[in-house]
Amino acid sequence: MKPEISIRIAIRSVDGLLDRDGSPLAGPRIHPDVARAIRSEAAAQGRGSAFRIEVAVPPEDAGRREEVAHAIRCHFLEECAAAGEELRNIASKGRWSFALAMLVVAGLFFINEAVLRLGEGRIVSLVSESLIIVAWVTLWGPAELLFFSRFPVWRERNLARALAEAEVVLTT
Repeated sequence: MKPEISIRIAIRSVDGLLDRDGSPLAGPRIHPDVARAIRSEAAAQGRGSAFRIEVAVPPEDAGRREEVAHAIRCHFLEECAAAGEELRNIASKGRWSFALAMLVVAGLFFINEAVLRLGEGRIVSLVSESLIIVAWVTLWGPAELLFFSRFPVWRERNLARALAEAEVVLTT
């Protein structure tokens, strides 16, 4: 079982936590400052943790737990969905750029073979090795995009999912 970590935030009112005026969207939203505070505190904790979000509210807002929990859940589910979309875009862009880079590399290797048939010498060697270096550099960006750019987005998605699943408790 995952260890449960409590995230504590204090707000002046539930109406201040809810971002009704700042967003043109109809669904429940939380204020960006609140979302940033929750995300920041959660990110500082260990990965794979379960969260409990404790919101300190004034006594008159103590009965609004469901409204707050729903808004927090919806907000972080939207973040999770946005990260999933970004992962799909990275994968698509990575595949296309890697395929294009492989075509360029193939062309460079064919040119390299033609250069090597010209004979021996320093100039031929310099051009040949330069073409190989350019081929590897051509692959660098697409390979990084395809293989490594996903990790930060995966972490963001997993954190958003964990926060969407967090138990929300109001305290006074």
